[in-house]
Amino acid sequence: MKTNLTIATLIVVILTAWMVFGSISANGEAEEKAKAAQAEQTAEEPLPSVRVRESVAEAFAAKITLRGKTLPSRESTLKAEIGGQILEIVAQRGAPVKAGDPLIRIDPKNLPEQLEAAQAVLKQRELEFDAAQKLRSSGYQSETRLAEAAAALANAKSDLAAIRIALENTVVAAPYDGIFNERLVEAGEFVAVGDPMAHFLALDPMIVTAEATEKEIQKIHAGSPAVAKIGDRTLDGRIRYLSKAANSAVRTYTVELEFANPDLSLEAGMTADIVATTATQMAHKVTPAILFLSADTQGELGLKTVDDENVVSFHKTQIVGTAPDGVWVSGLPEKVTLITVGQGFVVPGATVNAVPESSIQ
Repeated sequence: MKTNLTIATLIVVILTAWMVFGSISANGEAEEKAKAAQAEQTAEEPLPSVRVRESVAEAFAAKITLRGKTLPSRESTLKAEIGGQILEIVAQRGAPVKAGDPLIRIDPKNLPEQLEAAQAVLKQRELEFDAAQKLRSSGYQSETRLAEAAAALANAKSDLAAIRIALENTVVAAPYDGIFNERLVEAGEFVAVGDPMAHFLALDPMIVTAEATEKEIQKIHAGSPAVAKIGDRTLDGRIRYLSKAANSAVRTYTVELEFANPDLSLEAGMTADIVATTATQMAHKVTPAILFLSADTQGELGLKTVDDENVVSFHKTQIVGTAPDGVWVSGLPEKVTLITVGQGFVVPGATVNAVPESSIQ
């Protein structure tokens, strides 16, 4: 009885083991067949094709254009330094004049007579001082008397100098080479000390003033090569001033370009551009069409390239300048293979079939 039971148990164990190991073997064979089929299918699928071209970085100096206007390099409002009646407007309004040329004359009244009298008094005081010195050296004059003579001589010199200055101030002269732009008084009028009399300015050299953004001002330096573009004229100049504080209202910085205007052919207030050249850097020139906004890098602008194994990479780039046939970008290695067609259908890390543009007729 026991023998039959043992035999039956043994048969059950053998059947169970056969079923288990048979199932495992069948599953393994199925997985191997599936992998082989998948590999065969992958091998049969062609790699995505993209067009590529070689690109080598070049030295590039970007240009920044700032819209502005022309202004005189110097500008002054001339004021009366002595009161009196206007005798004559000497210079013609709007005419160029040299430094020191008379513009307006004020009635000197009796200043010439005062000058003559002051010169006579000064001569008398000089004689008195000389005599006091001789008497003092001989012991016939006290130190106090000599000091009084010296003080009188000093006062006479001061009075004479004051009258000479007053007489000079009756002629309003050009403070520097420039333009007698506007007279603010007429002959016959009376003026007091401090009254404005003329508007005077210098147009050679001339300046263009413009406003730069925070990013632009960081790329421009005093003395940077630059030109002024006024209408169809381009004039060489230099950056003479960069504001160190932003305009509180619009958050921009003032830039001034100085250029020569020897023939005075340009006037103040004309629309003009400052075109400044930034520092040289290495950059690639590409067509804007191949720039790509990557979803994997939060929409950063860049370019896709392939390496020697035809594996795709994404490079974040920055546009540093423009050209008639493309844009200049930074952020790429010195030598790269750019994807020019098909970049929107491949992802970084994928292997592609790279077809050089030069091979396509």
